[in-house]
Amino acid sequence: MLILTRLPGEAVVMESASGEKAKVVVLENRGAQVRLGVIADPSISVDREEIYLRKKEESSRG
Repeated sequence: MLILTRLPGEAVVMESASGEKAKVVVLENRGAQVRLGVIADPSISVDREEIYLRKKEESSRG
């Protein structure tokens, strides 16, 4: 696991070998919560983890 420290307004950029990019921007810190903004190529699906896992489970059922 890569652990990064970012301040509001700072970002992390990810790029796949095929050139697809995603940028995650820290928008705000509110106590124990962090608001993030995600900018990604349209071909990249962006979901909260629990939604991603639910979709994966539903697709494996058929």
